[in-house]
Amino acid sequence: MRLLLLLLISISVSFLPLRATAADDQHSYVGDHGMVLFAADDILLASHLPLYQPPHNYQLIYQITLPPTEHKVVLATLQKRQQMTLLPQQFDLTQLIKGQSITVNAALYHGHFERGGSVWFDKVPVNFARQLYIRPIQQPGTASEARYDVLKINSSYFLIHQIAANPSYDQILRTERPISEPLILKAPADVTALQQLNAMGIEATEVYLETADFQ
Repeated sequence: MRLLLLLLISISVSFLPLRATAADDQHSYVGDHGMVLFAADDILLASHLPLYQPPHNYQLIYQITLPPTEHKVVLATLQKRQQMTLLPQQFDLTQLIKGQSITVNAALYHGHFERGGSVWFDKVPVNFARQLYIRPIQQPGTASEARYDVLKINSSYFLIHQIAANPSYDQILRTERPISEPLILKAPADVTALQQLNAMGIEATEVYLETADFQ
Protein backbone atom coordinates (compact mmCIF):
# COMPACT_ATOMS: atom_id res chain seq x y z
CA MET A 1 0.00 0.00 0.00
CA ARG A 2 2.79 2.42 0.88
CA LEU A 3 4.58 1.69 -2.41
CA LEU A 4 1.37 2.32 -4.35
CA LEU A 5 0.85 5.65 -2.54
CA LEU A 6 4.38 6.82 -3.38
CA LEU A 7 3.86 5.84 -7.00
CA LEU A 8 0.64 7.86 -7.23
CA ILE A 9 2.32 10.91 -5.68
CA SER A 10 5.19 10.64 -8.14
CA ILE A 11 2.81 10.48 -11.11
CA SER A 12 0.82 13.48 -9.84
CA VAL A 13 3.92 15.63 -9.37
CA SER A 14 5.21 14.76 -12.82
CA PHE A 15 2.13 16.37 -14.42
CA LEU A 16 2.42 19.70 -12.57
CA PRO A 17 4.98 21.35 -14.89
CA LEU A 18 2.91 20.40 -17.92
CA ARG A 19 -0.17 22.13 -16.54
CA ALA A 20 1.82 25.23 -15.67
CA THR A 21 3.35 25.39 -19.14
CA ALA A 22 -0.05 25.11 -20.80
CA ALA A 23 -1.37 27.96 -18.64
CA ASP A 24 1.64 30.13 -19.46
CA ASP A 25 1.15 29.54 -23.18
CA GLN A 26 -2.49 30.59 -22.95
CA HIS A 27 -1.76 33.75 -20.96
CA SER A 28 1.03 34.77 -23.34
CA TYR A 29 -1.66 35.73 -25.87
CA VAL A 30 -3.04 38.34 -23.47
CA GLY A 31 -1.39 41.64 -24.28
CA ASP A 32 -1.32 44.68 -26.56
CA HIS A 33 -2.49 43.87 -30.09
CA GLY A 34 -2.52 46.96 -32.29
CA MET A 35 -4.50 47.28 -35.53
CA VAL A 36 -4.56 49.48 -38.61
CA LEU A 37 -7.98 50.69 -39.74
CA PHE A 38 -9.37 50.83 -43.26
CA ALA A 39 -12.79 50.70 -44.86
CA ALA A 40 -14.88 49.35 -47.71
CA ASP A 41 -17.72 51.82 -48.21
CA ASP A 42 -19.50 51.92 -44.84
CA ILE A 43 -17.82 48.75 -43.54
CA LEU A 44 -15.05 49.45 -41.03
CA LEU A 45 -12.13 46.99 -40.99
CA ALA A 46 -9.22 46.34 -38.64
CA SER A 47 -6.07 44.50 -39.61
CA HIS A 48 -3.89 43.10 -36.80
CA LEU A 49 -0.34 44.47 -36.91
CA PRO A 50 1.67 41.24 -36.87
CA LEU A 51 5.24 40.38 -36.00
CA TYR A 52 7.32 37.28 -36.58
CA GLN A 53 7.38 36.44 -32.87
CA PRO A 54 4.48 34.60 -31.18
CA PRO A 55 1.86 35.48 -30.12
CA HIS A 56 1.74 38.21 -32.76
CA ASN A 57 2.49 35.96 -35.73
CA TYR A 58 -0.98 36.06 -37.26
CA GLN A 59 -2.36 38.12 -40.10
CA LEU A 60 -5.95 38.86 -39.09
CA ILE A 61 -8.66 41.08 -40.53
CA TYR A 62 -11.95 41.73 -38.75
CA GLN A 63 -15.05 43.72 -39.52
CA ILE A 64 -15.55 46.03 -36.56
CA THR A 65 -18.19 48.45 -35.36
CA LEU A 66 -17.86 51.53 -33.17
CA PRO A 67 -20.51 53.64 -31.44
CA PRO A 68 -22.46 55.56 -34.15
CA THR A 69 -20.74 58.93 -33.72
CA GLU A 70 -17.18 57.56 -33.71
CA HIS A 71 -17.99 55.10 -36.50
CA LYS A 72 -19.18 57.88 -38.80
CA VAL A 73 -16.23 60.17 -38.06
CA VAL A 74 -13.65 57.41 -38.51
CA LEU A 75 -15.15 56.37 -41.86
CA ALA A 76 -15.04 59.98 -43.06
CA THR A 77 -11.40 60.28 -41.99
CA LEU A 78 -10.40 57.07 -43.76
CA GLN A 79 -12.11 58.22 -46.94
CA LYS A 80 -9.64 61.12 -46.95
CA ARG A 81 -6.84 58.49 -46.95
CA GLN A 82 -5.59 59.49 -43.53
CA GLN A 83 -4.01 56.69 -41.53
CA MET A 84 -5.72 55.58 -38.35
CA THR A 85 -4.67 52.87 -35.93
CA LEU A 86 -6.34 51.16 -33.02
CA LEU A 87 -4.81 50.08 -29.71
CA PRO A 88 -7.23 47.97 -27.67
CA GLN A 89 -6.82 47.44 -23.97
CA GLN A 90 -5.02 44.19 -23.28
CA PHE A 91 -7.02 41.15 -24.37
CA ASP A 92 -6.54 37.52 -25.41
CA LEU A 93 -5.70 37.32 -29.11
CA THR A 94 -6.78 33.68 -29.24
CA GLN A 95 -10.36 34.95 -29.15
CA LEU A 96 -9.86 36.57 -32.56
CA ILE A 97 -7.77 33.67 -33.86
CA LYS A 98 -10.75 31.42 -33.10
CA GLY A 99 -13.11 33.81 -34.90
CA GLN A 100 -15.03 34.91 -31.83
CA SER A 101 -17.02 38.13 -31.63
CA ILE A 102 -15.82 40.27 -28.72
CA THR A 103 -16.02 43.87 -27.52
CA VAL A 104 -12.91 45.61 -26.15
CA ASN A 105 -12.29 49.24 -25.16
CA ALA A 106 -9.61 50.86 -27.29
CA ALA A 107 -7.82 54.09 -28.13
CA LEU A 108 -8.14 55.39 -31.69
CA TYR A 109 -5.09 57.18 -33.10
CA HIS A 110 -4.49 59.59 -35.93
CA GLY A 111 -1.43 58.02 -37.52
CA HIS A 112 0.48 55.01 -36.20
CA PHE A 113 0.29 54.66 -32.42
CA GLU A 114 3.97 53.56 -32.29
CA ARG A 115 5.21 56.11 -34.82
CA GLY A 116 4.19 59.46 -33.43
CA GLY A 117 0.41 59.10 -33.80
CA SER A 118 -1.91 61.03 -31.48
CA VAL A 119 -4.91 59.75 -29.53
CA TRP A 120 -8.17 60.95 -31.04
CA PHE A 121 -10.73 58.90 -29.10
CA ASP A 122 -9.97 56.96 -25.93
CA LYS A 123 -11.73 54.05 -24.23
CA VAL A 124 -14.08 53.52 -27.15
CA PRO A 125 -15.94 50.18 -27.14
CA VAL A 126 -14.90 48.32 -30.30
CA ASN A 127 -16.93 45.32 -31.37
CA PHE A 128 -14.93 42.78 -33.35
CA ALA A 129 -17.97 41.49 -35.18
CA ARG A 130 -16.74 39.09 -37.84
CA GLN A 131 -13.45 37.47 -38.84
CA LEU A 132 -12.80 37.99 -42.55
CA TYR A 133 -9.23 36.76 -42.94
CA ILE A 134 -6.67 34.78 -40.97
CA ARG A 135 -3.24 33.46 -41.84
CA PRO A 136 -0.48 32.27 -39.49
CA ILE A 137 2.90 33.67 -40.51
CA GLN A 138 5.35 31.00 -41.59
CA GLN A 139 8.93 31.62 -42.59
CA PRO A 140 10.05 29.42 -45.47
CA GLY A 141 13.16 30.17 -47.50
CA THR A 142 13.62 33.49 -49.26
CA ALA A 143 10.61 34.09 -51.47
CA SER A 144 11.22 34.42 -55.21
CA GLU A 145 7.66 35.69 -55.67
CA ALA A 146 5.25 37.91 -53.78
CA ARG A 147 1.92 36.22 -53.15
CA TYR A 148 -1.26 38.13 -52.31
CA ASP A 149 -4.51 36.72 -50.98
CA VAL A 150 -7.66 38.37 -52.29
CA LEU A 151 -10.45 39.53 -49.96
CA LYS A 152 -13.62 40.81 -51.65
CA ILE A 153 -15.78 43.19 -49.62
CA ASN A 154 -18.71 44.81 -51.39
CA SER A 155 -17.32 45.93 -54.75
CA SER A 156 -13.72 46.25 -53.55
CA TYR A 157 -10.91 43.71 -53.72
CA PHE A 158 -8.23 43.90 -51.04
CA LEU A 159 -4.87 42.29 -51.83
CA ILE A 160 -3.16 41.03 -48.68
CA HIS A 161 0.52 40.21 -48.96
CA GLN A 162 1.48 36.86 -47.48
CA ILE A 163 4.28 37.82 -45.09
CA ALA A 164 7.23 35.50 -45.74
CA ALA A 165 10.75 35.04 -44.38
CA ASN A 166 12.62 38.23 -43.58
CA PRO A 167 13.16 40.56 -45.20
CA SER A 168 9.44 40.84 -45.91
CA TYR A 169 6.61 43.32 -45.40
CA ASP A 170 2.99 43.75 -44.37
CA GLN A 171 0.99 45.28 -47.21
CA ILE A 172 -2.65 45.77 -48.15
CA LEU A 173 -3.67 47.04 -51.59
CA ARG A 174 -7.11 47.90 -52.91
CA THR A 175 -8.62 47.69 -56.37
CA GLU A 176 -12.12 47.74 -57.80
CA ARG A 177 -11.20 45.25 -60.51
CA PRO A 178 -11.85 41.52 -59.96
CA ILE A 179 -8.63 39.66 -59.19
CA SER A 180 -7.94 35.94 -59.36
CA GLU A 181 -6.56 34.37 -56.18
CA PRO A 182 -3.77 34.12 -55.38
CA LEU A 183 -2.15 37.10 -57.09
CA ILE A 184 1.55 36.51 -57.73
CA LEU A 185 3.98 39.36 -58.37
CA LYS A 186 7.73 39.52 -58.72
CA ALA A 187 9.49 39.80 -55.36
CA PRO A 188 10.19 42.00 -53.59
CA ALA A 189 7.05 43.97 -54.37
CA ASP A 190 6.79 46.29 -51.38
CA VAL A 191 7.58 49.38 -53.44
CA THR A 192 6.85 47.97 -56.91
CA ALA A 193 3.46 46.30 -56.43
CA LEU A 194 1.46 49.24 -57.79
CA GLN A 195 3.74 49.56 -60.82
CA GLN A 196 3.48 45.83 -61.50
CA LEU A 197 -0.31 45.99 -61.24
CA ASN A 198 -0.45 49.04 -63.51
CA ALA A 199 1.60 47.13 -66.09
CA MET A 200 -1.09 44.43 -65.91
CA GLY A 201 -3.78 47.03 -66.53
CA ILE A 202 -4.96 46.98 -62.90
CA GLU A 203 -5.42 50.30 -61.13
CA ALA A 204 -4.89 49.97 -57.38
CA THR A 205 -4.13 52.03 -54.30
CA GLU A 206 -2.05 51.21 -51.24
CA VAL A 207 -3.99 50.92 -47.98
CA TYR A 208 -1.07 50.03 -45.72
CA LEU A 209 2.63 49.18 -45.87
CA GLU A 210 5.01 48.19 -43.06
CA THR A 211 8.58 47.07 -43.72
CA ALA A 212 10.57 47.91 -40.57
CA ASP A 213 9.04 45.15 -38.43
CA PHE A 214 10.02 42.45 -40.94
CA GLN A 215 13.71 43.13 -41.58
